[in-house]
Amino acid sequence: MTGPAERELNRLGLFYAVVIRAVVAALCSLVSWATATPRDFLLATLIILAFNAWNVFFAVRMLRRQEPWLLVVDLLVITGVCLAQVWTAAPEMHVDRVSWVLVATSIIVVAYQFHSSVLVGAVAALVILAAYLTGGVLAKLQDWTLVVPIGSWMAIEAVLGRGLYILVRRGGRAADREFERGEQVRRESAVATARRADEREYLAALHDTASATLLMVGAGVASRQESWLSEQAARDLEVIQGHTDPADGEVDLVPMLRHVVEHVPVRIEWHLQDSVTLPAVVAVALCRGAREALTNVVRHAGVDVAEVSVARTAAGAVQVWIRDRGKGFELATISGHGYGVTGSLVERMARLGGQAVVTSTPGRGTEVMLEWPDARA
Repeated sequence: MTGPAERELNRLGLFYAVVIRAVVAALCSLVSWATATPRDFLLATLIILAFNAWNVFFAVRMLRRQEPWLLVVDLLVITGVCLAQVWTAAPEMHVDRVSWVLVATSIIVVAYQFHSSVLVGAVAALVILAAYLTGGVLAKLQDWTLVVPIGSWMAIEAVLGRGLYILVRRGGRAADREFERGEQVRRESAVATARRADEREYLAALHDTASATLLMVGAGVASRQESWLSEQAARDLEVIQGHTDPADGEVDLVPMLRHVVEHVPVRIEWHLQDSVTLPAVVAVALCRGAREALTNVVRHAGVDVAEVSVARTAAGAVQVWIRDRGKGFELATISGHGYGVTGSLVERMARLGGQAVVTSTPGRGTEVMLEWPDARA
């Protein structure tokens, strides 16, 4: 399969081949017509004009769509121009001088190597060479003793042109291979990054649910059989299995927040708005962050009441506040690793484009602020 670099090189090769051919043929034929007197001025003028008109038509059609009949007609036209040297050549033209027909056919032979297959290019070179030599002999510009050197030169031009084209295509293929290798590395890196993100999300979900519940049990929060504990364990299992979180769309944060934290064993003082509509993924992150903060209140604050507030700022951002008046702690003692404050709150909000800010003072309580800048506002 042809890659993008090779396709672009083929396109540029075709463009420059047909355009340069038309320009060179026009310049050499018109300059010769203006500076030398052909054997038949009127007929030579008609042939030159018709030849240049065909070159322009050929270039336009080839750039639009490469059609086989164009190459057949083109070879017939070039053969006719070569055989017509008997009328277009100047009387003083000798074998040691370069005619405009030789210049035109030389550039055409090279151009064919850039816009046709190897077989077509070789056939075109042989046909044009034979037509030029025959026309030269008919016009008495040369004798057959010069067929070999002139023919060898035009053949060498064709071979060099094909060789250059092959080198250009190989360079394009090499560029495509390097690009494909780079794309493969990029895809593998993207897959690995997505896999790591999924793993972190799953570990964060485990931390927010089953791990937090088990830690509360281990810390002695539930010293006997509690109804909320079994209900919370069932909810944790549903969250881990992915059965509770809405996949997409928008949801109302307020009832969702009430439902998520209702089984946390702490009395909550609510300060809520009537309705706060958010994308589902953002609402899930805010609710899990609030539950994580309330779980920390149960485990560490030493109080049985906490305050939860939901508000919109003047800029339209949504903020969820969780406050307690418990023991508090020194922020400098918190590790930057794991899925506690940094992993479950700060990193999660950062992935959504928001932020989590934790402030705490020993003996005066802790305050957690989760904020998401609502771009819709």
